[in-house]
Amino acid sequence: MKKFLSLLVASSFAFYMQACSDNSTSADDDEIEKVSSSSSADKAKSSSSKVKSSSSSVKSSSSKAKSSSSKKVESSSSSEDSYSVYVIGNDYASGDLRWVDDKGKISKKSILFGGDSKLCTIDGNIYVLERTGSDDLVLLNSSREKVWTVKFDADANPYDVVKANKDEVWVALRGVPKLVKVSVKKGKITKTVKTDAFANGNNPSPELVDLEVSGDTLFALFQRSTGGWDATYPAGLLAMYKLDNGDLLDTIRLAKGNPYGMAFAKGKLYVGSTGGWNALGTGMDADEARGIEVVNIAKKKSSMVVDGTKLGGGVWGFAVDAKNAIAYVAVMATWGVDEPLVEVNLEKKTVNTISGVSSVGGTIFYDDVSETLFLGSGATNSYYTYSAGTLTEIKKATDDILPPYGIVVVR
Repeated sequence: MKKFLSLLVASSFAFYMQACSDNSTSADDDEIEKVSSSSSADKAKSSSSKVKSSSSSVKSSSSKAKSSSSKKVESSSSSEDSYSVYVIGNDYASGDLRWVDDKGKISKKSILFGGDSKLCTIDGNIYVLERTGSDDLVLLNSSREKVWTVKFDADANPYDVVKANKDEVWVALRGVPKLVKVSVKKGKITKTVKTDAFANGNNPSPELVDLEVSGDTLFALFQRSTGGWDATYPAGLLAMYKLDNGDLLDTIRLAKGNPYGMAFAKGKLYVGSTGGWNALGTGMDADEARGIEVVNIAKKKSSMVVDGTKLGGGVWGFAVDAKNAIAYVAVMATWGVDEPLVEVNLEKKTVNTISGVSSVGGTIFYDDVSETLFLGSGATNSYYTYSAGTLTEIKKATDDILPPYGIVVVR
């Protein structure tokens, strides 16, 4: 059971084994500092000057879609007040992409993808990351037609996509030590940035799992496990690159190990960490080895906001309301038994459980325009919206859908 759970973790959005304490170090930590400090004076310029204080200048997980003003869940429309909701299910053999149809229901029609697929949206386009086993990036247009497919190295395991400019996107690869830029028009890799200098132990890849953009800076989040079934985690690593060309600017060591994701809120960067599996391999302990931290970019330090003791386990899913500095966290306490959804006030450091839903995992997306959280629950095999304290189920045109695995809002 432990190996099976660890396999699911390594191939999707959960991560395995043991996290280290705040004072953890790795044999490669000095080497990271050398890589960072060896940059030219231009590259070494403080990244803090590139982070604008206004949250409107920052891309969070919710701001990768175009803006609108509607709160109604509906299908694609020419109206500026409309948006579309796309979901993808997963049974670890295949992925099942569906959407909210013109009747406001999860569609009966679907498009099949790989079993470990993630959704991202940029400028009205839908990007499907077919991860371990397929290792490619698929672009869908607003008509849900496949425009192109970019194949990566075997076991590249693409994990995130963000906008580089109007013509290109950056793609995070977890399984190989690379960060790549892809042409939106041609579906071709236009730039490759090596990340092998951040690898740890016998693991050839530093495990890049999330990307965010602020101003002209690209932020990259690395897990840096030692690899294998008995993997251990030193503190995670945040690297900053020039958005236009991928030149390394600086690195910051995080407070905890095994980071899951990051997002900006009110000009501050927050990182959620999963931590390691407990000794039985059944979940993540409610302890200080995991939680949510805030990064002080100017001082190159990161400190805890709330740890796993307060959350009740590890960060299993992470979406942030940037305007109000509220994080929505899918917590992993015990696999399949205790997986609550909590609301965290990042400024007050308070944690409240959202009742009526569990087993959300990575199926979570906050839309800052409609101020609505979109999520899926593996416990009920359903999708929901959560706004102003109210949880509402999105109806389904058919019950023959795979368990929720991802959700995005496309504008």
